[in-house]
Amino acid sequence: MKIVTHDNYGRDLFTERVIAENVNKVFGEQLVNQWNDKYWDEHSDFYLKLVEDDYVLYDGYADLL
Repeated sequence: MKIVTHDNYGRDLFTERVIAENVNKVFGEQLVNQWNDKYWDEHSDFYLKLVEDDYVLYDGYADLL
């Protein structure tokens, strides 16, 4: 599993980034929950999300080119 950034506002122009790869599911869930609890609020640009290894990162800027 891996931890990625995910847009808080659902905008088209957002690039997801990988924060960590090869993360254990239990450890990853705890890490994501703790980070989001401490640093996320409704005005944050992004939050962290735990996804499968085969997850394809979203890049809204690539669609413009």
